[in-house]
Amino acid sequence: MGYISEHSLSIVGVLSTLVLLSSFTYGFLLEEDSISFAVDEESIVGDVEQITSFGPRVTGSGEELIVAQYISDRFSEIGLVNIEIQEYQITGSWFVDAEPEDHQILMHAQLEQGTQNVPGIPDGSAGTARIEIDSSGDLLHGDKFTFLGYSGSTHKHDNILTDLGRGTVSDFSAAGDLTDLAIIINYDNQRSLAEIYKNSIDQNAAVVMIYSDGVENPPFMTVTVNESGRNVPFPDAYDGQYADILIPFIYISESTAFLFQDFIDRASDDSTIYPVLDGFWEGSNVGIRTARIVSGEIPGSGEGEIIIGAHHDSSYISPGAVNNAVGIAQLIEIATRLSEINMDSTVKFMTWGGGELGSLGSQKFLEENPDVSGDVDLYINLDSTNLNPTLGLGELSVDSSDDDIGKAVKNARSRVISNGWEGYSVTVKDSHETGQGDYQSFNSLGIKSAGFYGAETSQNNRQTDTLEIVNYEGLVLPTEIILQLVSMEGGYNHDSPIIKVEALEGQSETWVFPFTIALMAGLSTGIGGLIVMALREISREVMAFTLGMAAGVMLLISIFDLWLERAFEFGFLWISFSFILGAAMIVNLNRILGKNEDELNTEQQRLYQSGIFTAIALGIHNFPEGLAIGVAVLESAQYGLVLMVAIALHNIPEGIAVAAPIQAGGGGRLKATLIALATGLTEPLGALFALLVLGSFLTPLMVGLSLAFVGGIMAVVSFTELIPQALAQNRNRHMVVGMVFGAALMQLSLLLLG
Repeated sequence: MGYISEHSLSIVGVLSTLVLLSSFTYGFLLEEDSISFAVDEESIVGDVEQITSFGPRVTGSGEELIVAQYISDRFSEIGLVNIEIQEYQITGSWFVDAEPEDHQILMHAQLEQGTQNVPGIPDGSAGTARIEIDSSGDLLHGDKFTFLGYSGSTHKHDNILTDLGRGTVSDFSAAGDLTDLAIIINYDNQRSLAEIYKNSIDQNAAVVMIYSDGVENPPFMTVTVNESGRNVPFPDAYDGQYADILIPFIYISESTAFLFQDFIDRASDDSTIYPVLDGFWEGSNVGIRTARIVSGEIPGSGEGEIIIGAHHDSSYISPGAVNNAVGIAQLIEIATRLSEINMDSTVKFMTWGGGELGSLGSQKFLEENPDVSGDVDLYINLDSTNLNPTLGLGELSVDSSDDDIGKAVKNARSRVISNGWEGYSVTVKDSHETGQGDYQSFNSLGIKSAGFYGAETSQNNRQTDTLEIVNYEGLVLPTEIILQLVSMEGGYNHDSPIIKVEALEGQSETWVFPFTIALMAGLSTGIGGLIVMALREISREVMAFTLGMAAGVMLLISIFDLWLERAFEFGFLWISFSFILGAAMIVNLNRILGKNEDELNTEQQRLYQSGIFTAIALGIHNFPEGLAIGVAVLESAQYGLVLMVAIALHNIPEGIAVAAPIQAGGGGRLKATLIALATGLTEPLGALFALLVLGSFLTPLMVGLSLAFVGGIMAVVSFTELIPQALAQNRNRHMVVGMVFGAALMQLSLLLLG
């Protein structure tokens, strides 16, 4: 046992080199190559076309039920489980046009000469005493005007057109009583629609109209009020005092506004001429509607849940191709691709009704399912994610709820955007308070979220939101980024252990299990001591090989795992600082303990001192390892057990690194073995410290800094103690082979057990 032949040494060296290079190469390939998803563009396109063909999908309508059933069927085809269509009652708005032989929804304006309107007289009576001078003709619904969400239909005919500027607070204050007036406001997004609507009703306006500069194709916009962090439909807001007195609230085209302004100007110089607005707006309805919510999931192997969602409804005037058939189609494709891999987290897919009414479907779901907020780790939303660089719309925007999610999105972006995508860009914003969309329903409950959306276009929420404006190529980019994001956040690890141990259910409840496995990992250093004790003779060859092996183990762990791996995870500045701090500490400890090379004039003394210093370093090193076991068990018993096996495996050569030089330095077999054993006793202490002292405020960064600190200690011990003592044996070849063997053993254990 005391002699290692040259032939055996060569075989060990070659095999160790092959194992080391192979392990590094395999680990590098796993780490370097992010998972590749074969996104099916044609499948996304097919779903967009099918969903758009249903036409406007107003919440509570038959079309919304059809699309909900279609999504449910697609979830079944993919193989999702726990699929269901839930129904929730919300306050909604909808619009029903009259039969062709009856009055259609329309309006018209004219200049009339004659008697002024008198407040309180029967509806339309003043108009009978006036004659028409000029007329706009019929202004068609959808072409020249649209209803805003929660618009009323109650009005008095023959309303005098009145310009109210920008609709500011001072504009309303200066206008005073607005009885019988149809007010026109040049809307600039400075005030909320709800504030304008409230002022209009409070001051008795008959009709309120808004327009925006350059907007000829009027959109649909909803009107909600934020009350205590909730989106409240206007009829329900302010204690419901406006529910029964809603007046027409409409968006008009810019050309219509200019026509009305012309009538107002022409009437301003003649007190007998009046610019009058009239219309048939009875198709506007407000009341309780049934919002459908479709859900299905891919169960994970561990804890945690990620929800990916998108609203499936559209505005009443729009086929909703971009807003939001593309989001639903991308969600279905994401579900398809994720169903092909294994994840730790359960991934749930949900589509919402009530999205266009103010994200009311997702909000209602969370209100009636309060337990959800405790289960969901991340919510991801897709809304209008159509990108088209040829139109200057190649930017994908992402609202992130916090810096951690923002960094994760940027990481996913880097994985995808580097592979081409010229003309496209991805901008990540911190918009946890100002963003809009269903993800805000989750934000309000403190759930981390990322909202994906494309640029606002002139077709959004309009009749022109059809298949013709969808850029099919651009649909793949958001899909791929979300797939990468979920694979990272949901526990799909490219360097996951090859050998896995089943979780021990219920073992994470008390301190007994983590203490026990940390103790087992720590005591494995004693196995190394026993191996040294069993050797009859510790020859120079064995000593050089053993010291080299210990140095190889410690250098590989300290440099590649404890420093470099942590630096990539937490940043090089603080991890490197902690690494250097650990190295400086052991150098100073060397001086404090009075190590003096002049006094250590024999090789035995130097070996003994080397073993003692290695023991001190490993005793310190094992404490944060135990701390890491404690943290791992808090996450899952399986993770803690796997980590214990990996630590125990590399603690064996660490025990050899302690016992061999102490025994060779005259310390005796039993003493060397006991000291090696003692170095591992700090491991269970670290586990107890993590569980009983640090508890819930222990962070991954704290563990990373601790391990980097220990890495610095181990690196100094290797370079100042182990390697010099190995060189002193004058068996350099044995030392080098030992280093390669130790490094190969450690790298293989890290690869197999993670």
